[in-house]
Amino acid sequence: MGRFGRAVMPVLLLLTVFCGPCSAETVTSADRVERILRSLSLEAKAGQVLMGFFRGDSVTPPLRSMIGRVRPAGMILYSSTGNIGSPEQVADLTRSLQEAAVSAGGLPLFLAVDQEGGRVNRLTRGVTVFPGNMPLGAAGDPELASKAARVTARELRILGINANFAPVADVLTNPFNPVIGTRSFGSDPALVDRMATAMIAPAAEEGVLCVAKHFPGHGNTSVDSHFGLPVDDSPLETLEKVHLAPFAALVKAGVPAIMTAHVAMPGIDRGNPLPATLLPKSYEILREEMGFSGLTVTDSLGMKALDRYWSIEETAVLALQAGADLLVLGADPGHEPEELEKIHRALVIAVQTDRISRSRLDEAVRRVLRAKETLKVLDDPMPKTERMGELTSPESLALAETIARRALTVVWNRLGPFPAAEADKPKILLWPLEKAGQVSSLLADSAGMKPLFVSLSLRPEDFEGILEGIEGEEAVYVWAGDLGKSPAWKELAQRIGGRTVLLAVGSPASLSLCPGAGAAVATYSETPVSLKVLGDFLRAPWSPTGKLPVALPEL
Repeated sequence: MGRFGRAVMPVLLLLTVFCGPCSAETVTSADRVERILRSLSLEAKAGQVLMGFFRGDSVTPPLRSMIGRVRPAGMILYSSTGNIGSPEQVADLTRSLQEAAVSAGGLPLFLAVDQEGGRVNRLTRGVTVFPGNMPLGAAGDPELASKAARVTARELRILGINANFAPVADVLTNPFNPVIGTRSFGSDPALVDRMATAMIAPAAEEGVLCVAKHFPGHGNTSVDSHFGLPVDDSPLETLEKVHLAPFAALVKAGVPAIMTAHVAMPGIDRGNPLPATLLPKSYEILREEMGFSGLTVTDSLGMKALDRYWSIEETAVLALQAGADLLVLGADPGHEPEELEKIHRALVIAVQTDRISRSRLDEAVRRVLRAKETLKVLDDPMPKTERMGELTSPESLALAETIARRALTVVWNRLGPFPAAEADKPKILLWPLEKAGQVSSLLADSAGMKPLFVSLSLRPEDFEGILEGIEGEEAVYVWAGDLGKSPAWKELAQRIGGRTVLLAVGSPASLSLCPGAGAAVATYSETPVSLKVLGDFLRAPWSPTGKLPVALPEL
């Protein structure tokens, strides 16, 4: 028996002792959930509404001890905290985490990541990396969204990850939104509805909790909730027709979990300035108006939208009081994994002092347990290492490339036939020095492009030398990833003028800052597959079918 097989046996034995037999003949899922709920102490229940984070790529003795004391509902994995390396390492880690939880007398864990595709991918090695949501919106085909969600969920589950904080269901009405951007499918609520709902069933069928976010909508904000409290002052009618609409559709389609946003929306509760995560009215809208019966999950409680106003312990108490079921402590700057124990103690005290009713805590724990039972986390939490060969299958990689090709959009072209990169007439590719590593995906083996690397922090006095170097060029390919954050680069693109061919490998909002460019192409993504497809197009242009999925000013 291999290493993974040996580890599974004691865990399964413990599960049998703790949860009892679970065949359809002896007990229903609902009965089983109630039986587990009744068996839990107050301290164990408080743990089952918490999800924490940790540092490192293995289960250390301090982490094992913390898991035993708190007995959390789950843990969230990040690449930034060193949790994620190779697929083999991730599978070994998830196995160890589950073993640590159950060996300490707790329940199997939800192990979560943010694997949205595009610019938010916690796993990038040995898995299929998709272009992301806005490319799917540009392609406009819900079937592609469904297929991408299935592959992502399948690969996560093979590695032992059973919860994905995706899809993003925010409607991007502010194209310069600093935190959502290409994470959104677009600015049309009907498009967001079609794409997001297509992702629900595939995730469930592959055994992964689909957590749609960020309710009641983060698409019309101008502040990143990681750094401050965003406010959307839209009237209730606009909120209902635009930002709430995709979530209502997701609820109707059976989404099992929804993540709340740390966004203030005074319009939904008679001017109440509280962020939605702490606002009882936001949960009332979900439960009573939309009929949602699933799991509500908070965005990370350590984000500055909350952290500037409340302690982490008070934030957790307020969120559970308001109606949140699963409270997430993520790897936010200034916070440490050990704070999960402080939150745990605060919740226990809040129940003992009647700040939080026992019925509210039971309600939250019941929903966590129901979600685990539905996805078979209670019985089968281990990674599927025998299926590792399914990762990055030729079919999955081909799907990612198909999405990238279908997403590619020529936003405008005033240069006649699109200027191709030809070996006998190579085009200059103006690209940020800080992103030079991306160019290999774009260039392939082509002799048709001559990269010229320039720093994003170039100085105005550098302009003349650069402009002299491209003098006489009929067309110049110019990176346009995020010109709003790179004013000097934006000015350089503007000074090249009508010869500029903008390459929007990020938010297409950058295109509106250079309306005088001769042409503009959008991939909406700088993933390797999107850059490869862009390179293919520049070398041999075709008639792309992608459509701009977001309304842009000046265009």
